[in-house]
Amino acid sequence: MEKRLRNILLFVFPFMLMVVVNHFIKLESDPIPNDGKLNTTEPLPDKCSWACHNNTIYCIEHHVKMNQLLLNLTIPFYFLEIALLKVVGNYSVANILILVTLIPIYIWYFLVRIIDTLQELKKVKK
Repeated sequence: MEKRLRNILLFVFPFMLMVVVNHFIKLESDPIPNDGKLNTTEPLPDKCSWACHNNTIYCIEHHVKMNQLLLNLTIPFYFLEIALLKVVGNYSVANILILVTLIPIYIWYFLVRIIDTLQELKKVKK
């Protein structure tokens, strides 16, 4: 039972951490003027909006504060990932299925395997 509880907590913790961090960031951030909409589509020079989602280059030029060398290394991978998700046919479903579901389960599975292996090695050493 102890092992099962550990595995469940390892699975749930990252999602709970995301929710908590997102909640506290929203409390500290200034609201975007939006004329009653959830978020504006207007490009804002000092804040990200849906314009950044729809035009990544605009966001990179105005909002991304990252080492230029690292940025130049990561941009091709970012756009390749977006292109691959669009190739699937339904970008939204592919995004949720792959990035939100499959990759976290994959990481969780191997994390559990690593912990189990380390515990077995610890038992063998004793």
